[in-house]
Amino acid sequence: MKLFQRGKGAEEDIYRRLSFDPDSNTLVEEIAQARQEIEDAYENFQNASDPDLIDCYIYRGNAAWKRYRFLLRQAKMI
Repeated sequence: MKLFQRGKGAEEDIYRRLSFDPDSNTLVEEIAQARQEIEDAYENFQNASDPDLIDCYIYRGNAAWKRYRFLLRQAKMI
């Protein structure tokens, strides 16, 4: 038994609510922002020396990567 049932509709609904407007390029801007977050996390990871900061940048990088992949899937649906 699954506690939280999530179908394909969950991902679709998130960006339908943004009411995608090709002129505003909202999704494109979010993809660029997510990519920048990945690069920032990687750069900060390279310069971190404290183990807690290293863990922080690993988590930030992974979260940004997952968001980036999600946004790319959304862009492919449009």
